[in-house]
Amino acid sequence: MAILLGDNIDVEAELDKLTKELARHQGFLKGVMGKLNNEKFMSGAPEQVVAIERKKQADAEAKIKAIEEQMVSLKK
Repeated sequence: MAILLGDNIDVEAELDKLTKELARHQGFLKGVMGKLNNEKFMSGAPEQVVAIERKKQADAEAKIKAIEEQMVSLKK
């Protein structure tokens, strides 16, 4: 997914925004992984709750990858 922005973009400001968004998603992922790596949580949680946490993990990882790709394309 490429968006042509031309010369009308402040690359530094956009990178700063993406950096903050990346940190937020990484923090969220860390919290989700904390639950998924917790044996007590995993043994006591209903399968539906575990499935929701795994979906959160996959979604966060996809968002992180997309943000990182955006950052790389802006630096070119």
